Amino acid sequence: MNSRQTRVEGFTLVELLVVIAIIGILVALLLPAIQAAREAARRTECANKLRQFAVAMVNYEGSNKGFPPMARTWGMVQFDERFGLAATGDWYDDHGWYSLIARYIEEENWYELIDFDVTFSEPINAAARRTFILLHSCPSDIGLQRNEWNDDRFARIRANYVVNAGNTVYGQFEWDKIPYGGAPFQGGKITKLSTITDGLANTLMMSEILVLPELATQDFGAWGGPFSETQSALGGQTFTGYNGPNGAPDHMARVNPAGIATYFVQNNIPLPTFSQDGSEGRSPRILAGTLPRGVDHTDGTFKQYYSPRSHHPGGVNASRCDGSVDFYNDSIDEFTWRALCSAAGNDLPNK
Repeated sequence: MNSRQTRVEGFTLVELLVVIAIIGILVALLLPAIQAAREAARRTECANKLRQFAVAMVNYEGSNKGFPPMARTWGMVQFDERFGLAATGDWYDDHGWYSLIARYIEEENWYELIDFDVTFSEPINAAARRTFILLHSCPSDIGLQRNEWNDDRFARIRANYVVNAGNTVYGQFEWDKIPYGGAPFQGGKITKLSTITDGLANTLMMSEILVLPELATQDFGAWGGPFSETQSALGGQTFTGYNGPNGAPDHMARVNPAGIATYFVQNNIPLPTFSQDGSEGRSPRILAGTLPRGVDHTDGTFKQYYSPRSHHPGGVNASRCDGSVDFYNDSIDEFTWRALCSAAGNDLPNK
């Protein structure tokens, strides 16, 4: 019998460490590519959602002879004429484009929850306001977020998609020596396609915005302001062309409480400036547009401007009024961007 022991071949410790190191290097090299592929898929899904919204807007236009108003009621004069003095909230608590297109995004069950004979902030509409519509959520962001959830009057959902209010500010008047050039969405009235003289393919329709995370408490008054509050008509349901994609900090009408900076930081949103920092007071009851263009309105609501924002690297998705969708880089020329946001024809750089 052979007494020699059979030798068992195997890896040495050094060899195992080398193999592990190689695997680690390969993973490190592949991970960015995998993440980029995932983000590309999310960006494509986001663009597809904007296409669905574009189809809804076009269908709305076909039935109503114009794009929906960005705010159904524009100013307290219209609000009091429509609802009287006993209605809940102010004019900006009424319906905006968000609920007006319910039927056109094939959300018939949700549409049946909405009472359009009263403001959107009436308690009867609380169930509709608390309904999560996933079409409104960009897959690259943190998801739909609750807002003042414990109050039937003002419980809302913060979402990602906003309409184009024009090239200046929410009040749609001259701002910082930039002439207002019209917009595909207006306050208090529909927008006929004939007024978009720049051409539907040259005018932006919708884009995206980042969502403000939920505040720690959902009680009434614990409110982060209108940022990404697309269900109301306080301004956060729109973007404007004053700054470009992912641009300088936005200007927001009101916020309460003032100590909400940490929530913006959580989602990498530049902290907006405020017209009435920390104020719970209501804005003066004036109607937008009663002052000549270029005159400073006294209501901070109309002075707001919001840039499209996203977590897509390098820019944002946006649709045009002809229904097409494209990706716009953060580096886009500011005059080109404002021209895209304006509905006026023959836009010239305002240098």
